[in-house]
Amino acid sequence: MAISRFLKMKSCITRSKFQAKEAAKEEDGVLATNYNVSMEDLPLPILVDIFSRLPIKTILQIKCVCKSWHSLCSDPYFAKIHLARAPFSIMILEKFCKRIYTNSLVPLFTLNQGDKERLSLLSSCNGLICLHEFSYKQDVISVWNPILGDHLVLPQPKRKSVATRIRGFGYNQSTNQYKVIQILSYKDQAAISSSKLQVEVHTIGTNTWRNIGDLPYVLNQPYYGVFLNGALHWYAHSHDKRTAFMCSFDLGDEQFRQFPGPPTREYDKCRPINSISVGVSGGFLYLCDGFLEPNLDIWIMKKYGVKESWTKEFVIVNSVVSKLQRLYGSLQILNYRENMNKEATEGTELQMLFGSEALLAYNVRSKSIRRPKVFGVQTNYQAIPYIPSLVSIKKAAMNESSQML
Repeated sequence: MAISRFLKMKSCITRSKFQAKEAAKEEDGVLATNYNVSMEDLPLPILVDIFSRLPIKTILQIKCVCKSWHSLCSDPYFAKIHLARAPFSIMILEKFCKRIYTNSLVPLFTLNQGDKERLSLLSSCNGLICLHEFSYKQDVISVWNPILGDHLVLPQPKRKSVATRIRGFGYNQSTNQYKVIQILSYKDQAAISSSKLQVEVHTIGTNTWRNIGDLPYVLNQPYYGVFLNGALHWYAHSHDKRTAFMCSFDLGDEQFRQFPGPPTREYDKCRPINSISVGVSGGFLYLCDGFLEPNLDIWIMKKYGVKESWTKEFVIVNSVVSKLQRLYGSLQILNYRENMNKEATEGTELQMLFGSEALLAYNVRSKSIRRPKVFGVQTNYQAIPYIPSLVSIKKAAMNESSQML
């Protein structure tokens, strides 16, 4: 349907442009009877504006029409414009079969690597996904664009004897660089100068990991950094466990900082670490506080970086939700959108994934809970908010610039 609408639009534009030129020539006393007009006569900014509003499936079809359109739709600048207008969706990783799906449940690709014992979907940024593949023999991190099918495998860190590992993946807009960080503790701590966690950074396009020093906090949730506005975010506490707070890691200057969190009550040392979950959904940072059973308070940061903009958007009072929060600790909100609570209709549902098995849908108006069935997908799966894009990780690694500017 999308391609047919596009072809109709193309025909109307061509016809109107032809009629305008004919009218102008008639005024000059010259009648042109066989004047061929095409979409290529449109200025480049207009073509970019039209194409960038089309679904990504239609874009992939357009790339096959001619070389000039293929070049336009493959340009990094066009990928950036299209990404800014692309709608949010959900990406699902079926761990057992190693398949990647979108929420339409159409497989994007299958990882044909049977020797991998574990496969984890760490995070997504600009339509790129960061995957962790772990087996007895090797520990591999790779970055994929499942739409384009291109990927890069990151170099292996030098040290192998790792006891703890926390990761994050994101993008620094000022330098146009993608970065992956690892926060590690080693089994042979005597071999290093500090007993604290070590922070290592890898810039996509290089072949090394850089050690930038000790982690100044203890990170609680999540075990991967959630990316938004050029920074990774966690819930953390001080080494003496006296204070708890949110923190961020700026991918530009590569520094950790305390980050303004919501006005949740402090419960001193008795607070379990799995009562808090931090994430990003719909372009907003959220924090889920499940300490006061059976309540689950969901806070949304409406204006990034502004402490006063934290809003308690949902208060879910349900024993099943509280039980799952205690059991899994990890909670992800998959489909939040702005003003979801205020504009809720009878069918408006907030989808929440606990761990990798328990998917719940909370009806915003009726306050009821149901368990959706993900047809065709095994119970052991992961899901994250995702924006399909045309961003090429290989071009990003080479830091290719636009040919249109």
